[in-house]
Amino acid sequence: MLSKTVLMAGTIMMSVAVAAPAYADAQKSSDQAGSMATDDAMKSDAEKMGDKAKAEYENAKDFTYEEKNEFLAWVEEKSNQLGEKYDEVSARVSDDSEDAVDELAEAWDGAKENLNEAYEDSKDASAETWETVKAKTLEALDNAEQALSDDHATE
Repeated sequence: MLSKTVLMAGTIMMSVAVAAPAYADAQKSSDQAGSMATDDAMKSDAEKMGDKAKAEYENAKDFTYEEKNEFLAWVEEKSNQLGEKYDEVSARVSDDSEDAVDELAEAWDGAKENLNEAYEDSKDASAETWETVKAKTLEALDNAEQALSDDHATE
């Protein structure tokens, strides 16, 4: 059996080995050290989410008229997600100013209205109009997402 001293030394060595990379950039100023790494990680996460969203939109272009109900369910799910995102972004910009909240609300209301119209058109689409209506709905979704983007919300 290993003695307590050996176990303690092993634990300390493992802790240093695991924690050392996290503190490798500790030479930076205290203002930069944590925030730059966090900002880079958030930017990377946002890029990954953007890539995922692009892939989803590309895949959505492949819905056929026969898959209209699946497409409508997907659009409804995306719309609900955007509604939740609006609540989050609205709460975040409320700290900035009343004007920022008003701008965001105006952009979201217009985008949401267009999305609702496109959704209703998709429900009524025929086989002949399907591709046009589907493209319009995807564009409305994209516009709604752009209305909530960080770039727009901070303008």
